[in-house]
Parts: sequence; structure tokens; C-alpha cells
Amino acid sequence: MPEKYTPGYSSNAMNFMAKRTLDSHGAFFKPYLRPGMNLLDCGCGPGTIALGLAKAIAPGMLTGIDREISQIRIAAESSFSQGVSNTNFLEGNIYSLPFPDNSFDAIFSHALFEHLQEPVQALGELRRILKPGGIVGLRSPDWGGCLITPTIPEMDKAITYYKWLHEQNNGNPYVGRELRALLRETGFSNIKVWASYECYKPLSAIAEYLGERIKASAKEDQAVEKGWTDERSLTAMSNGLREWSQHPDGFFAQAWCEVVGYKN
Repeated sequence: MPEKYTPGYSSNAMNFMAKRTLDSHGAFFKPYLRPGMNLLDCGCGPGTIALGLAKAIAPGMLTGIDREISQIRIAAESSFSQGVSNTNFLEGNIYSLPFPDNSFDAIFSHALFEHLQEPVQALGELRRILKPGGIVGLRSPDWGGCLITPTIPEMDKAITYYKWLHEQNNGNPYVGRELRALLRETGFSNIKVWASYECYKPLSAIAEYLGERIKASAKEDQAVEKGWTDERSLTAMSNGLREWSQHPDGFFAQAWCEVVGYKN
């Protein structure tokens, strides 16, 4: 079964993702960037990180690729409106990239590998198009490392359900901790890993994103039809998230894992 992008492409989800920038979500890779690089952003989404990458490597070329054409259009429009001319955005699939061998000096990918059923196959394709001596940088969350307080039963159920939904869509919500092993298995060397936390402020941002996605699973994933849950439970989980987000002591820190590796 092919993967499904769990966050989806609702306006709420896209607004949530569009707040990400190179400084906020790709800072680990900045020391490896240099002017003149030929760089690929794989799974570029709306391009908010990609445009930061493009500015960092100018006059080099930033190519962004995503399987969702609506995201490619948004990224290209943003690049044009912001006057960032060293970009090229293309529709494509990470398992079959439309580039010759040894095409890129560097490859970056943010929040993609948690959605892949075959990460080793995807990394093999990235390694193919990377030049010898080139570097790959990946960043993915690990939902096993979240720090959340206070404990509210419906909030806990919501997080458990979201992770389970992610797995039903053939993703891996715990892939962050596996990134080093995946790079090593694919033949990358000189691998370095880090971990960091994103503390959501305001809490309503993460609560609304998760709440709307959980409620939408009735339609998006046929969750009720398939017997995974019922409408009453979906509503209770969504409301529980919103209730939790109003707590004066509320805290949500999401773990992110980052890795770089080189092609010999």
C-alpha cells in the first residue's frame, strides 16, 4: 500500500507548516551550506524552508521537489513574489527522482521520512543523485519523545490516535531515532546526529492542527467506516485538545532528530 501524507493539505495544516523557515527548522544544516552549491530540497512543501536554502547558496541553484502539485505552485509563487531567482520547483516522487546520477552537491529533507514506507529505498535514490563527497541532511520528528503537560485523558487519547493514524497511513512516527541507522544502511559515512525540541507557542497552534486532522479522519481516512473509531470519540478528542490548549500550565515540546551524512 502506498503512503498517505497524514497532515493533509487543509488550509489549517498548510498554515501550520508555512510557519517553518530555515532558521527555525533547518538550522542544523546551515553550517554545511556554501555559495554556489547545487542543492535539492526533497519534499519541499510550500517552500518556506527552501527559499532560505536558496538565499544561503546563491548564486547556486536550489531545486525543490514534492509529489503534491499544489505545494509546488505555492513554492514557485512565493519564490517569484519574494524575488528569489535561483530556484526551480518540480513535481516528483522521492522513489524515482528525475535527475541524473551525481547531480547535487547537497540534499536536504525536512519532515518527510516519517511518512515513508520504504525509507532505505528513498535514501538509495538520494545517494544516487548526490555527487561523491556530497552531503545529505534530514530532519524528522520522533513522536516517542514528546513532552506534554498537563495530563488530560482526551488529550492523551488524541495523541495516541494521531500516532496510530500515522502508522495506518504507512508512515513511522518514531523514525527520528532511526535516521542514523538508515543512513548507515544505505552506505553514507561520517554520519552525525543531533536532537532538539520545538516548544509550541501558542498551544492553540498544535491543538488546532491535531484537532482538525483527527476530526477530519472520518472523511479523509474513512476511520468510522473502517471501524477504527466513531464520531463521538473523534469529537471528544478534538475538544480535549482545545480544552488542554487553554490550560495556564500547558506545555507541548516535540522532539526532532537531525542527521547528516556523506557519500564517499
